[in-house]
Amino acid sequence: MNDNSIGICDECGSEFVLAKSKMQSLCPNCAHIIYGYKNCNHVFKDGKCILCLWNGNESDYIKSLK
Repeated sequence: MNDNSIGICDECGSEFVLAKSKMQSLCPNCAHIIYGYKNCNHVFKDGKCILCLWNGNESDYIKSLK
């Protein structure tokens, strides 16, 4: 896996850069909310974070935890 490998978050369905998350199956945002891992300092452009590619999706479960 290189630093640009892309994954799909099991929780919210967003694409994300695997190297930007502590978990292989969760985007940085979901990993942060569910497990308390450090989140990306999101910078959005054209509907996606330019740092981690998260598109802002949140599952109902994530919304219930907020």
